[in-house]
Amino acid sequence: MEGRLALEGCLLILFGATGDLAFRKLLPALYQLEKNKQLGSDFAVIAVSRKNYSTEEYLNRSREAVKRHIEREFDTALWEQLKKRIHYQQLDFTKERDYDALNKTLKDLDEVIKADGNRLFYLATSPKYFEVITGYIKSKDLYNENRGWKRLMVEKPFGRDLSSARELNQALTRVFNEEEIFRVDHYLMKEMVQNLIMIRAGNQIFEPTWNREHIDHVQIISMESEGVGARGEYYDQSGALRDMVQNHMLQMLALTAVELPGNLTADNLREEKIKILESLIPLKKDSIREQMVLGQYAGYREENGVQQDSSAETFAAIRVFLNHPRWIGVPFYLKTGKGLTEKAARIVIQYRLPIGSCCVGEMKAIEYPNRLTINIQPREGVVLSFNTKEPGTLNTLVPVNMDFCQNCLIGMNTPEAYEKLLSDAINGDQTSFTHWKEVEASWKWSDILTDWTDKNPDTVRTYSKGSGGPQEAEDLIEREPGRKWI
Repeated sequence: MEGRLALEGCLLILFGATGDLAFRKLLPALYQLEKNKQLGSDFAVIAVSRKNYSTEEYLNRSREAVKRHIEREFDTALWEQLKKRIHYQQLDFTKERDYDALNKTLKDLDEVIKADGNRLFYLATSPKYFEVITGYIKSKDLYNENRGWKRLMVEKPFGRDLSSARELNQALTRVFNEEEIFRVDHYLMKEMVQNLIMIRAGNQIFEPTWNREHIDHVQIISMESEGVGARGEYYDQSGALRDMVQNHMLQMLALTAVELPGNLTADNLREEKIKILESLIPLKKDSIREQMVLGQYAGYREENGVQQDSSAETFAAIRVFLNHPRWIGVPFYLKTGKGLTEKAARIVIQYRLPIGSCCVGEMKAIEYPNRLTINIQPREGVVLSFNTKEPGTLNTLVPVNMDFCQNCLIGMNTPEAYEKLLSDAINGDQTSFTHWKEVEASWKWSDILTDWTDKNPDTVRTYSKGSGGPQEAEDLIEREPGRKWI
C-alpha cells in the first residue's frame, strides 16, 4: 500500500539473522516495507549470525524464506531491490575480535548510504546472549555515540521471573536508556489490539459505559489449535504462564482496562497501562486453586524436546481482579492454551443485564446480555450483540449481531505485526512497546502463580487435544450465573 510514512534512514543490525524469527517474520516484514516504498536509500541491514555463510548464500536462503512466508505472490523484481540493502556478516557473539570487524562494516556502510550514524540493534537471539552482545555494543562503540541515534529491540522472554528480569534490565540500561529500549510484544501490534483504544476513544456509545457500573465481566482469550511443535524444549521450561500470561495476556488486559488519558501520547498511554498492571490484585496462595485452572494436553510429553515426566502447563484459565476505581469487583477472565478447538484470540466485554423487564403486555425478564467482542485473530473485527424484538411477536426478545470483519473486506491490506514493529522502532514510536515498569509489574504479579505452580505440579489437569481445555475451566467461569466462555 503506497502512501505510508517513509522511515528514517538507519542501519538495522540484526543479531540472530539465521534464526526462525528472522526468516519467518523479520525478512518478510522488510520485504513488505520495501514494497510499500517506505525504505529510503539511507537504509540498510547488516545480518549477523554465527553461521559461516557468504552474503550470497545468506541472500539465497532469505529469498526462499520470504517466498514461503508472505501471503501474496512473490515479486522477483522487488526482492532484487531489497537484497541490495542486505549485508551478511559472520560473528561469534562471544568473541571480541568479531565485533571489531562488525564495527568496520558499520562505519564503511554508513559512509556509503549516509545513514547519519542512526543505528537500530535487533536482538533476535536467545536471551542468554543479550548481556554479552549489548556489552560489546558499548565497549566497541558500535552505536557511534557522538553521532545519530541508537535504539535496541529485544524479544521476549524478558526474564524468567522478576529477579532475572531485573538483572537483564540492569544489563541493558548500562548501555541504552529506557527511551532507547524497545521491548517487543507482537500482540500489541495486532491490528485489532491497537484498534481497541480507538474504538473506545472514537465512540461515545462505549466509553461512558466502560466501567464497573455497566460491565459484568471481561474475557481475554488466546487459543491455539496446534501443539507446541518445534518449540517443545523452550515451552517445557516456560509453560503457558510464562509464555503467554505474564506478557501477551496481561498486556491485552492493560489495554482493555486502561484509563484513557486526555492526550493520547505514547508516554501518557504507557503511564496509564502501568497503573493498571500495578493495580492487579495478587492471588492468595490459599485461594489459587479456586481462581486458576491449569492443564496439559494429552500427548504433550511425546513432543520433541519435552521431558517424559513434564508437568509444564499448556493451558491456563485465571480469574483476575483490579484494585482500580473503574474496575473494582469486575472479574477479568484470562484463558490461553495449546491443542484447543481453534486458533483464535478475542476480547469480550459482557455488559450487565438491564434492570427491570420487558415487554409490551406480558412482563418478561431480559435474558441476553449485550456484548462487545473484539476479534483479534485470525478474523479481525468487532461484533456488537444486542437485543431486538423477534419478528412476528409482540414481546419476545432475541439477540442479534452487528458484525464488522476488517480482514474480510476485499482489498484490505492489514500490515503484519512485525512490519509495524520495525517501522515504529525506526521512527522512535514506543506506543506499542512495553516499558520496564510494565514488565516489572507483570512479573511481580505472575511470580506468585509460577512459584505456586512449580511447587504444585499435581494441579495440572490432562485434557484431550482438540477440546476446550479442562472441564474445571468451564466451572471457573460458570460459578456465576450468566457467564460462560465465548
